[in-house]
Amino acid sequence: MALSKNLKKDIYNFLKEKIIRKIEGYDLSDEDSAKPFQYALFTKKGYLAKGFIHGCETALGNWHESIAKIIAKENFKIAKKLQGKDKLQGKITNEAQKTFENILSDLDSVKREPNHKKEAEEIYRASQGNKATVNRIQTVDLYLGRNNGEEIYFEIKGPKPNKNEMRAAKRDLLEILAIRATEGKKAKIFLGMYYNPYAPQEYQRWTCTKFFDKGNDFLIGKDFWDFLGGSGAYEDLIKIYEDVGEEIRPELEKKFKEIIKTKIN
Repeated sequence: MALSKNLKKDIYNFLKEKIIRKIEGYDLSDEDSAKPFQYALFTKKGYLAKGFIHGCETALGNWHESIAKIIAKENFKIAKKLQGKDKLQGKITNEAQKTFENILSDLDSVKREPNHKKEAEEIYRASQGNKATVNRIQTVDLYLGRNNGEEIYFEIKGPKPNKNEMRAAKRDLLEILAIRATEGKKAKIFLGMYYNPYAPQEYQRWTCTKFFDKGNDFLIGKDFWDFLGGSGAYEDLIKIYEDVGEEIRPELEKKFKEIIKTKIN
């Protein structure tokens, strides 16, 4: 199942609107309006293109996250970010907290390798029975619910995170497991990343792979998008980005000419 016609249209319109707004708001600061050596090497247009692309890359993470939710809304009963009043709230047992803190410590010190199935079983066992509990609240980047009651929680990150980011993400996801396990629920958790910067090689960034079990609690690139939208979703999405890129190019050229004329020449 690939992306539907209506879904493609929604994504196309969303992405085009975001890019057009970036083009309309793009300009040079006074200190960037005279770069003779850069212009000599890369041309004025090339220098402007670099600045525009950098500005878009900063925003792409938020755009990707919004597009992920747009796609998921068509394929899941529930698809939303849990924040503000909608944050995930619940209790965890003291034993479950001790368990996932030990898991984190062992992963960090390489005393154990990531094994999502084993980790989830340990936390579930530590969450059962009449045990002392503490209240917990978690923000969730993307929460998905299926018609059969299955709950799926995503923490979404860029493709080159540092170790502290990955440790914190793993801790949050394990705590989510514990919150739901206290109520007898066996939720699914995932770290999601939009693309693999090392493709066609496998993703092997140590800051991530020391904490996450690829394919089991970690989805990246095609696996991430196809999970949300079905087989072929990733390829459909790349084509949408290409189509938007082709359509906005004349507007971008026009903007560059205006900036060169008014600020550089």
